[in-house]
Amino acid sequence: MKRRWTKNGSIIICLVVMVLVFMPTSLGAQAKPGKKLTIALVTKALNNPFWGYMKEEFEKVCIANGVDSIYLAPTKANNLEEQTRLVEDLIQRKVDGIVLVPVDSDGIVPVIKRANTAGVPISLANSKAFGGQVVTLSAIENYDAMIQLAEYMMGRLNGRGKIIVLEGPAGAQTNTDRLKALKDVLKKYPNVTVLASQTADFQRAKGMQVMENLAQTYSNFDAVLSMNDEMALGAIEALDASKRLGKVLISGFDASDAALQAVYDGKMAVTMDQNPRKQAGDAAQALIDFINGKKVPDRIVTPGIAVTKDNILLYESRIKR
Repeated sequence: MKRRWTKNGSIIICLVVMVLVFMPTSLGAQAKPGKKLTIALVTKALNNPFWGYMKEEFEKVCIANGVDSIYLAPTKANNLEEQTRLVEDLIQRKVDGIVLVPVDSDGIVPVIKRANTAGVPISLANSKAFGGQVVTLSAIENYDAMIQLAEYMMGRLNGRGKIIVLEGPAGAQTNTDRLKALKDVLKKYPNVTVLASQTADFQRAKGMQVMENLAQTYSNFDAVLSMNDEMALGAIEALDASKRLGKVLISGFDASDAALQAVYDGKMAVTMDQNPRKQAGDAAQALIDFINGKKVPDRIVTPGIAVTKDNILLYESRIKR
């Protein structure tokens, strides 16, 4: 017996098909049953222990989830053009997702949009991007953390003195947020004078070079506030060589092993533990969960802890006594 279709029945079937065909897709396709995922981590550089901490935790999370991992970073630190090429290559390789630490929050947007078009989901760690669609951002609140650190330094200076500021790359959102926080704190302390505020690109060698030059220009200053640990450690080397270490308060930001040791040894007054391992691990787990069809938060906040001589023993396993 032949089945007869009514006119209304045909219309309903057509509508159902159209809905299925044109239904909006998410940032990336869900994982196919039995397919092993491959996700990548792309950081800002290779020459900072901070990125090594992120890589270690990223790989641990991938192993725990049975996911293959790739790690890439520009050979020239903080190079936007190279980082963009690395992400484009991963898109061409059709990886299942990318955890990205943008070098430049504006400059990275075009390649994030290309990943969106290709259906490769992006999860951000440590640094924001000012455009494109992303799964989540896992990071410290840099502004709030720097407020805490800067207020500590003002307290140590008793609200007066001459300071030098070491900045990171201009396009880095982390640097922008930290500098804004420092400037906002300094508005409350009219007796604190900024002698110089100069970039050293978040790098130790440049931090040392910049500090050597500034120390020759300014014979008397009370503190160096650095936007990361590597530049602070470079400044310590320069001041040590000029026999001025111990006369100047130095702050960092990141709580690398070397910085924690410097705090313990009395060479650095304070650093900020922003837990890069947690940032990378949370970003990776959120990306994997998203690919597997789970709902994830669009913002994961990593708490920051100011590390000083008073609480340095909380990090006893990472220092030499």
